[in-house]
Amino acid sequence: MSVHSHSTVPYGTAAPEFPRHVVTAVLVSHDGARWLPQALAGLTGQERPVQSVIAADTGSADDSAALLTGALGPDRVLHLARRSGFGTAVDEAVRTAGVLTPEDLPYLKRPSGWDPVSRTWHDEAYAMPELPHGEPVQWLWLLHDDCAPEPEALAELLRVADSSPSAAVIGPKLRGWYDRRQLLEVGVSIANSGRRWTGLDRREQDQGQHDQVKPVLSVSSAGMLVRRDVWEELGGFDRRLPLMRDDVDLCWRAHAAGHRVLIAPDAVVRHAEASARERRPIDCVGRSTANPHRVDKAGAVYTMLVNSRGAVLPYVLLRLILGTLLRTLAYLVGKVPGQALDEVAGLFGVLLRPGRVLAARRHRGKPIVEAAELRPLFPTRGATVRATVESVAGNFVGRSEPELASGGRHGAVESGPGGDDAEFLEIEQFARLKRIARKPGPVLFLVLLLVSLIACRALLGSGALAGGALLPAPEDASDLWARYAAGWHAVGVGSTDAAPPYLAVVASLATVLFGSTGLAITLLLVCSVPLAGLTAYFAARPLTESRLLRAWGSVAYAFLPAATGALAAGRLGTAVLAILLPLIARAGVAANGLRLPRQSGGEGPRPSWRAAWAYALLLTFATAFTPVVWLIALVLGGGLLALRARRKDHVTAYGLRLAVALLTPVVLLAPWSLSLLTSPADFFGEAGLDYGTGAASALDLLTLSPGGPKATGGLLMIGLVLAGLAALLRDERQLAIRTAWVVALTGLLFAALAGASAWAGPATLVYGIALITAATVGAEGARERVAAMNFGWRQPVAGLIAAAAAAAPLIAAFGWMISGADGPVERRDPVQVPAFVAEESGTRDQARTLVIGGEKAAEVSYALVRGSGARLGDAELAAGGGDPRLDGIVANLVAGSGADQTRQLGGYAVRYVLVQRGAPREMSRVLDATPGLTRLSQEDGSALWSVDRRVARATIVPAGGGDGAGEAVPVGAGPVEAHTEIPAGAEGRILRIADRAAPGWQATLDGTPLTPTTVDGWAQGFELPAGGGRLDLAYETPLTRAAWVWTQGLLAVVVLVLALPGRRRDVDDDLPEPEAAAVPAQPVAGEGRRARRLRAAAEAEQAAQGGPSEDSEPSAGPEGHQQGARQALQGVPQQASQQAPPQAFAEGQSDGAAAQDPYAAVPQQQPYGEWGAQEYSVNPLPGQQQHDPYAGRYQDPYQGAAEQYPADAGAYQTGPYDNTQYGSGTYEGGQYQGGGQYADPYGTYPAQGDGTYDPVAYDPAAYGQHPYGEGAYGDTTYGDGSQAGPRRDGSDQQ
Repeated sequence: MSVHSHSTVPYGTAAPEFPRHVVTAVLVSHDGARWLPQALAGLTGQERPVQSVIAADTGSADDSAALLTGALGPDRVLHLARRSGFGTAVDEAVRTAGVLTPEDLPYLKRPSGWDPVSRTWHDEAYAMPELPHGEPVQWLWLLHDDCAPEPEALAELLRVADSSPSAAVIGPKLRGWYDRRQLLEVGVSIANSGRRWTGLDRREQDQGQHDQVKPVLSVSSAGMLVRRDVWEELGGFDRRLPLMRDDVDLCWRAHAAGHRVLIAPDAVVRHAEASARERRPIDCVGRSTANPHRVDKAGAVYTMLVNSRGAVLPYVLLRLILGTLLRTLAYLVGKVPGQALDEVAGLFGVLLRPGRVLAARRHRGKPIVEAAELRPLFPTRGATVRATVESVAGNFVGRSEPELASGGRHGAVESGPGGDDAEFLEIEQFARLKRIARKPGPVLFLVLLLVSLIACRALLGSGALAGGALLPAPEDASDLWARYAAGWHAVGVGSTDAAPPYLAVVASLATVLFGSTGLAITLLLVCSVPLAGLTAYFAARPLTESRLLRAWGSVAYAFLPAATGALAAGRLGTAVLAILLPLIARAGVAANGLRLPRQSGGEGPRPSWRAAWAYALLLTFATAFTPVVWLIALVLGGGLLALRARRKDHVTAYGLRLAVALLTPVVLLAPWSLSLLTSPADFFGEAGLDYGTGAASALDLLTLSPGGPKATGGLLMIGLVLAGLAALLRDERQLAIRTAWVVALTGLLFAALAGASAWAGPATLVYGIALITAATVGAEGARERVAAMNFGWRQPVAGLIAAAAAAAPLIAAFGWMISGADGPVERRDPVQVPAFVAEESGTRDQARTLVIGGEKAAEVSYALVRGSGARLGDAELAAGGGDPRLDGIVANLVAGSGADQTRQLGGYAVRYVLVQRGAPREMSRVLDATPGLTRLSQEDGSALWSVDRRVARATIVPAGGGDGAGEAVPVGAGPVEAHTEIPAGAEGRILRIADRAAPGWQATLDGTPLTPTTVDGWAQGFELPAGGGRLDLAYETPLTRAAWVWTQGLLAVVVLVLALPGRRRDVDDDLPEPEAAAVPAQPVAGEGRRARRLRAAAEAEQAAQGGPSEDSEPSAGPEGHQQGARQALQGVPQQASQQAPPQAFAEGQSDGAAAQDPYAAVPQQQPYGEWGAQEYSVNPLPGQQQHDPYAGRYQDPYQGAAEQYPADAGAYQTGPYDNTQYGSGTYEGGQYQGGGQYADPYGTYPAQGDGTYDPVAYDPAAYGQHPYGEGAYGDTTYGDGSQAGPRRDGSDQQ
């Protein structure tokens, strides 16, 4: 074109902001009718409009397709198959939309020099280039049907694109659909575990803290602006990712290809995340509806495997597998098996198709960007670990499913409709600490802990806790696990009995405490008093509202004589029971359906199975330490079930729950628990050594004292008994009080039964907690009841009882602090024999020590010690593996028979005899006179003798060998196994092992199995051939034992999962919130703080509002947000001839029909098929025919749905596109005259004679603006939707 030729572009044609950038909006819908109206309103209400738009509906079952067709026109909507994925829909839409050229958008070209207004020529137009704005840059703006961009979103995206020409993908800031201040994404990344990473805190509010334009790994596909040439270069979204993680994959490939991905935080898009939050089904993956968690997991695995570099691919694969395993376990513990299944299915759904992964990696090729350049875009390892811990912890605090960062799409989760409280954040530095300090529970625990530390001052320091009933613990948790799982226990003469199950509990706690068994024992024993008080305070919550009564009850329980006596005597079982008993009581009440809470009427709901499993789990732990608790539970549960059978009250349901609670300990603790059933007297024992009975009298038991050191209460505790008795006088809540007394009498009965043969501490704890429960319930409101009576003897008696009950725990605590908590238990060296003896026991002979003790010569206790001494759990194993033959040898030895006992002691590999401190002096004199024993030393009251002959654990004896058959030849051995060379010898010799004979012993000589035999009636032996060779001796643990240990662990995990509270499954179906219960206008007696706050808020709101006003702003709730959006979109001035603007819907929501119309927010605008041609003279798409959009047929884009969604009859009488609005008149002065919500920003075109629009006709006189002057675009000032705003030049011409 020459400089003198005329351009077809009229002079003064208005250009949009950032005219060089040509944007085609692509909107994909799938069952999105709930959100589509606001999405369309956001699209059409952009301050900088798009040049073209095309929508794709993937077989929606709702009215999505009708909404799109009505708003955009049928030629702008593609109808695809229902199982089409998001990427497929975008590809089809982009392919159909075509590329807009300067011929389609005249404002891109050089304007004509002729000004039809002034009828003059402008020579400066000829000096302009052919494309004055530069070569057009084509962009694709991808939108979901559940995302609503703010009016300035596209303008801000293009502002970043214009300032950063190298940017290929730009994304907006995503906020919540309801809570518009809550951040969902400001760019997104992906961790090595596949986790979608946003870098945001949970429920983080937008305060501008992330408003920086910066490079990110990826942006969400909701609102993504991508250059069209880059889109075509990358091939669009990967078809293997039909829905989720497709955006991360696309942006990752863009980075690898050398392009930039930026985030534009000033561009805001609200996103409902309908698919990720299960607000609609996902049926584009597979043949059936898929869970979003599974789709997201599969997408994450696929994205990581196809985009990771080859050098790190093995590490990424390992992380994915291990992370999936850990999350699966976490979901199982959190009682979400569906999520666990989705984790596994999503992983293996990709791994089992390696061909797809390899093909995708070949298609991507080698990245042109170094890995170091992309590393800052990925999350750091520490941040992902912290988020994983928070996610796992969320399984136990009732967090709903969409809030799982790995299960949903984001780490920051929308909380739902937000209120005014979201405007403020608490920033006080010590606010959390102050809130904790105001709670009595933590404060009570700290006070009890301080008291306990003062009382246990002698038990703090180095060394091991030992003494009384407590044996020193092994060095670390692995030793405890080995003792529990071993089939052979090297204790005494050896034992094949099952280890006591409390070892596994202590080992589990020690494992959590980094393997420290000493710390675990200290926590269970020294901290038993404060922990018991804390659990008692927690368990007393349903009993009374009074925190003072709860605090008193917990302190009284913590300082019961049985609790302090257990600590002083090293009774680990009773100490653990003191911690667990309040929890057992609360779980038992819930599992058995006892209505102990404050309400007194009505039939309570049937208890859940979770309560039964929690009761069973706690009962199992307590039974492992103190078996008598199981008997008490059996008696109480059986009696309650019999009472229900008499009343015919859900006998079957409660019977099954009781069976679960009672059988679970039997199964989990087997085979140890089965031995209790065969020996009922063992039920009264507990963990540790048998350390006396306590010698408690009947009065002691009645006053809560089981006897023993630091366990004397006497008359001090009589106040608790009197308070429990006084509770029986209360008229209300008799069920709770009588139930507590039944439990108290049952505990007292078992305490009396145990007092004859064992310590009564566990049963006394049951008796005490029941008395305190009755006293707490009876004391509730006692002050008001006593004050209401006439003054008499009741008031002084009540005051004395209250004073005695209150003073008892305080005096006990003060006396405990003064006297100290130590008794027989103390901190000392765990080595129980002299150091050189312990050292010699580790040599090849494996010599043992016979330790003898006792306070009377007629009653002697002994132990056959190996190594440095007995350890935790050895007492139960030694008691089960006693040897009557050894009993006789020890009896003869201390009786002074005069015979040489050394040969018989040598048969048990005894080299030393140690008499403990406190033994009678006669015992030492007898041992001095015994032939074959030599006194070695005497320290701290103990004495040591050695046997005058060489002894060994493994020896070779002649044929017919035994204790008196010739000289034995020692053989080197270890504590259990032996691997050594033996010489040749005579035929018939026997290998004798000083251990109990058992079927598991195996021995070979040069690989040839040896025939086992029994020597001396108890020892293990093997027949040896004449030749020598390599001896290998070992004990083979039965396979059944190993299998049962693993089964035990699995069952324990299952019970733990069943007992733990599951996460609430809050499925957001996007329905209106249910109306809250009405708050009484006047205060009601007994109401809580919540009711008072709600009443105050309601009164304040009513006073602030006073009444609705016409110019009041929309509310902050969801409906208010929708109204605000509608009013903003309808802010274009309306013609005076327009009858009812669409704003009537926004302001008239109180009408019944209008309020129920879910599509009331859809902007009644000119369809894109028309205004696209009108504004830019867009050529028809291939295969489309031009038609007359206003030829008298277009009344209402939603008239087909009018019957289904009735609207206000006055709102759409003639429709916003009545032909009267589009006459032959043009803009006069630049003010918009169109009645639609989205007026033409570039002017209108003259109508043809038949009322239709000529898409190629331009009237230069219609433009009164200069093409590149100030205000070329957007000179119109938008009003409030009721009248036009004034022009910038001061005129008010319409």
